[in-house]
Amino acid sequence: MNKRFGNPCIRCGTERVVVKTLEEVVGNSTVINIETVCPNPECQKKVNKDNKKQHDKYIAMKLRHENSMLRRKNATKKSDRTVKTNH
Repeated sequence: MNKRFGNPCIRCGTERVVVKTLEEVVGNSTVINIETVCPNPECQKKVNKDNKKQHDKYIAMKLRHENSMLRRKNATKKSDRTVKTNH
């Protein structure tokens, strides 16, 4: 019993089309990367725009997290120095 899996577009639901297939050998494994797009170019533009928006949001959140970690680390170092100088 073979099951056929589909790859519908996340916006319009039509079946996505394979644009590019890349095969890469990594160690003893073969990795296959398949790039698919929506057959409707306008829909694909909107999907790309939404994906870029999500990616930019993720990058901004990651930068905020890293900056807050650095601020906390620097604040801890600064407070350690003041404690050492007071004793």
